[in-house]
Amino acid sequence: MKSNFEAIIKRHQYHPVIPSELQFGRPLIVDLSPQSDIWDKVRAGHNYELEIKRQAAQLGATVEVGRYAEERLIYQDTANFVGEEARTLHIGIDLGILAGHPVYAPVDGVVLGFGNDPTEGSYGPTVVLRHELEGVVFHTLYGHLAATSLDTLAAGQVIVQGEQFATIGEPNENGGWPPHLHFQIVRDMQGKTNDYTGVVDPNDAQFYLANCPDPNWILGIDLENTVIN
Repeated sequence: MKSNFEAIIKRHQYHPVIPSELQFGRPLIVDLSPQSDIWDKVRAGHNYELEIKRQAAQLGATVEVGRYAEERLIYQDTANFVGEEARTLHIGIDLGILAGHPVYAPVDGVVLGFGNDPTEGSYGPTVVLRHELEGVVFHTLYGHLAATSLDTLAAGQVIVQGEQFATIGEPNENGGWPPHLHFQIVRDMQGKTNDYTGVVDPNDAQFYLANCPDPNWILGIDLENTVIN
């Protein structure tokens, strides 16, 4: 049964958050779960980033999609996760495209906050937008942006649907990751304004998956299209 929030979100139309020809082109759905065959390739001496790029090129993919509610092993060797081995559940969707591409607002909103955490494995530059539909308030979070994205933003600034407000960042500014957008819905920011965790302890899944529901309700990507693991 759909929740009231899900029903409200799904009643509306959204602008793509990246160029439409990329978001709605041919996706490579990347499986980074512990069961994925990609880890056998990595253990055999392949870099997982290079393996994903190889698969994307083979497929002719326009975007590499990292899955929502997926347990991952890729975080534990980064500074941002030191001492937090239990945080493995990814609660956003990743859209892997080249740095410099624009990021658009999917729906009218205002800037709740923004910041830049330079720690390895962090979001790097991040923006949070606040939205209201049918009287229901929620937020969207955008991580791994270019640092210049923050130069012209101000808290409370109105961002209209389809407006470019950011660009995708390079690894030297986005927390050390291959260029991509981390996109996440957050219902209750729990007092935060410019950051919210995107990877959590699976033991806390019930709360976080309810507070940060499926971003594909807004993105509308065909996640059944192509999965390579």
